[in-house]
Amino acid sequence: MAGLPEDLESAEVVAERWKNDGLLVIKPKYNVLLSYPDDNNPNRITLTSGDGLVIIQTNGTEKVYDSTQPKTVNPFLAYTPNGTVNSTKLFYGNYGTLEDLQTLASVVGNASLQGSIIIMRYGSIFRGDKIMHAQYFGAIGAILYNDPANYAPFGTTANQVYDQKWYMPPSGAQRGSVLILDGDPLTPIYPSTDYMYRLKEENVKYLPKIPAQPIGYAEAQVILQYLEGNEVPVEWRGALPNVTYRYGGELHNGSDAWSLGSIDPTSGTATMLEITRVLGEMYKNGFRPRRSLMFCSWGAEEYGLIGSMEYVQEYVKVLGARIVSYLNVDSAVQGNHTILVKTAPMLFDIIVEASKMVPSAYDAPGQTVYDKWMRVNRNNVTNEPKLTYGLGSGSDFFSFDQLVGSSNMDARYTYDSAEQRNIASHPLYHTSYEVFSMMKNFVDPDFTAHRTMGQFIGVLVLLLSEAPVLQFNVTRYTTALMQTMNNLKPNDPTVLDPLRNAINDFGKTAEDFVARSKLMDRENPYEIRFYNDQLLQLERAFLNPLGQGGDHTDFKHIVFAPAKDNQYTASGFPAISDAIFSNNQTEIEYQVAIATYFVRGALSTLKDFNNFFS
Repeated sequence: MAGLPEDLESAEVVAERWKNDGLLVIKPKYNVLLSYPDDNNPNRITLTSGDGLVIIQTNGTEKVYDSTQPKTVNPFLAYTPNGTVNSTKLFYGNYGTLEDLQTLASVVGNASLQGSIIIMRYGSIFRGDKIMHAQYFGAIGAILYNDPANYAPFGTTANQVYDQKWYMPPSGAQRGSVLILDGDPLTPIYPSTDYMYRLKEENVKYLPKIPAQPIGYAEAQVILQYLEGNEVPVEWRGALPNVTYRYGGELHNGSDAWSLGSIDPTSGTATMLEITRVLGEMYKNGFRPRRSLMFCSWGAEEYGLIGSMEYVQEYVKVLGARIVSYLNVDSAVQGNHTILVKTAPMLFDIIVEASKMVPSAYDAPGQTVYDKWMRVNRNNVTNEPKLTYGLGSGSDFFSFDQLVGSSNMDARYTYDSAEQRNIASHPLYHTSYEVFSMMKNFVDPDFTAHRTMGQFIGVLVLLLSEAPVLQFNVTRYTTALMQTMNNLKPNDPTVLDPLRNAINDFGKTAEDFVARSKLMDRENPYEIRFYNDQLLQLERAFLNPLGQGGDHTDFKHIVFAPAKDNQYTASGFPAISDAIFSNNQTEIEYQVAIATYFVRGALSTLKDFNNFFS
C-alpha cells in the first residue's frame, strides 16, 4: 500500500533492477494526502432488531485461505470519512448509477432517501461515483458489495469460488479509492511539491462526506433479506440465493448502524521489468534508441493515480513539448484468451503491426497475437481487429491523455468474456486473494501470457522509438470523430450539423496530409521533423485548457474524456453528452460550438503551411 515501508521496499527493488539494466533512475518525491484504516478496529456494519438484538455484524475482514501469504489491509474505501452513522432506512440502489438512484427516488420518494443508508453492488461505474451519487440523494452512509451475478456467475458453493476457482468467495470485499479527482486532493491542478499551497481537508469538495464500506456478499445477503418494499425490476436483480431484491425502506424490525474505525499491478510490473531487462541487454551491446525511452513505476496509483498525476502536473510543459506516446501496462495479464486494447486513434495501425510480430499465448505454433485477435474479436464491417478508442480514467494513462495530449495506449491480455458469463472484471480485483498462486493456478499457469505481453509492448516500444517517421495514421481520427459524433443522440439531430461539417472538413484535410506525406523526402531530416511535429500537435489540439467545466478541469480532451458520472470509461464528446443527458438545449448548442471549434483547430495542425489560409 502506498506510503508504507513495504511499498518503498518494492520501489527500491524496481530501482535496483533498473540500475542493473543500465537505466538512469530518478525518484521524485511528493507530499500527498493518503488514507488508511485502523487494522486493530476493523470497519463494521451492524443490523439490529427493534429491541436491540444484533441480527448481523460484519467482521470487517476476509477469510484467510493461505496462512503463508502476507497479511493485507482489511477491506476499506480510501478517503471515506471516519465516523458512525445510524439509520432506520435502508435502500438497495443497484449499481448506484445516476439513473439507478433517480429511479429509486422516483419509487420511494426523494424525502425517504434523506438520512438513509444505501447498499449498492459493484459494477457499471466507478465506486467513487456510487458514493457521491448516494450522498447527492441524501444518504448518510453507503455499503458496497460484489454480487455473485457479476463476480461468481457459476455459483457460490465452495467448489465454484476461490480458492478452488478464481471467482469471488463469500467473504471477499473489493477495496479501492473513492476519490473523484485524480492526484493529491489537497493540491488540485498543481503538483504536491513542498512549496505548493494546500487546501484544508474540510474544504475539499472532491472528498465524500458520508462513510462507506465494502463487504462480502455473504454479509450482504443477510442485509438484503431484511429489505422491505416493492420488488425491483429484473435488470436490478443479482444472483444472491434466497434473496428477493427489493427497493427497501423503513426497517420496521431494526436499524442499521455502521462504525468506521497479483493481477493489478504486479502483472504489469513484472512485464515492464522484463522489457527493461531485454532493452538493458541491448543497450549494453551498443543499442541506442532514436528517441529517449522512459520507464515509470508510479506510487499511489490506487489512491487516485497520485504518483503519475503529480509528476505530470510538475513537468507538464516539457512533457507536452516532447513526449510521443505513453504505453500503459497496469494489469498486463488478467486472462489467457486474447489481447484487449484501448488507444488513441492514430496508434491503431502500429498496434496492429506489432500484434502481427508476436506469438499468441496458449495457441497453436505459428499463430500470432493478431491471428487470435481476429478470430475472437473481429470487426466484421472493416475486417480489422476490434479495439476501443479513448482511454477514460482508472489508470496512469489519464494525466498523459488529459494534460499532456500525447497519443497513448492501454493493453492487457484478458479472459473470454462470454465464457466467463460477462463478469464485471477479474473477480478477485482488489481483494486479499490477488496473489501469486491465484495467477499461477487460474490465470497464466506457465506465464506465457506475461511473455506475450512483454514481447508485444517491447515491439511497440521499438516501432515507436526507432522509425524516423512516426507511424501515426491521421485518417483513423476521422473515423473516430465520426463514430463518436454518431453515438450522440440529441432530440434534434440538426444541432450537430456544425460539428458534422467540421469533421467532414477534418477528413479532407487528413487525406491531403497523407497524400503530401507520400511526396516527402524521407532523407531530409528537416522535412521529417516538420511532418512529425504536425503529427504530435494533432492530439494536443483537442485539449481544452478550461477542461469540461465544473469540478472537471482536468478532463481536458474535448473528444475522449471520462463521463461526469462514471470516471472509468471514456465518453465521446463528453461535454455534449452531459448536456444531452441534462436535456439543456442551450447547453447542447454551446458545447457543440466548442467541440466544433476544437475540431477545426485540430485540422489546422495538419494543413500545408504554404496553403494554410486556403
